Amino acid sequence: MYGLVAVVLAVVAWRWAGPSGGGAGASDGGTATATVVRRPVTTAMPIVHVAGEVRNPGVYRIGGDDRVIQAIRLAGGPTARANLQGLNLAAPIVDGQQILVPPKVVATAAGGGGGAASAAGRSGPISLSSASATELEALDGVGPALAQRIVDWRQSHGGFRSLDQLDDVPGIGPARLASLRLQLTL
Repeated sequence: MYGLVAVVLAVVAWRWAGPSGGGAGASDGGTATATVVRRPVTTAMPIVHVAGEVRNPGVYRIGGDDRVIQAIRLAGGPTARANLQGLNLAAPIVDGQQILVPPKVVATAAGGGGGAASAAGRSGPISLSSASATELEALDGVGPALAQRIVDWRQSHGGFRSLDQLDDVPGIGPARLASLRLQLTL
């Protein structure tokens, strides 16, 4: 009797493990369902690569319903140099995704002297079409009066269609225009 029970248990164990040891065979419908139930557990947690301006860049396993912001937090959070403005922090995570946190863009004019200090607070080019006078003052070589002239010109002419039109603003010559090109976008 004990011999028969041992043989039955051995057959059941062999059927469960399959001949290759990797789970039930495809021909056994009931056991194959159990295997399918086990596999999603390992794929439910996507693996993502978080790189760039985060404190601990690397490869992380993250919850299946998590978003980009959770992956960045898992990597220790953004550094002080991180520019999160261009990332969709609410985007869902996809297995194998790389999340690259870019650095802030610091545009300075060549030989501008002190340009890095005034540009350090910005996270990229300033929009000429929508910047306030205060935002324009952060540009190298632009003070309150010139910033206000730029805003006034934009309002009276219906906006800028190109950066070249800055040359039409009183107080902006070719040298200053060349410097501002590096710091502005339409």
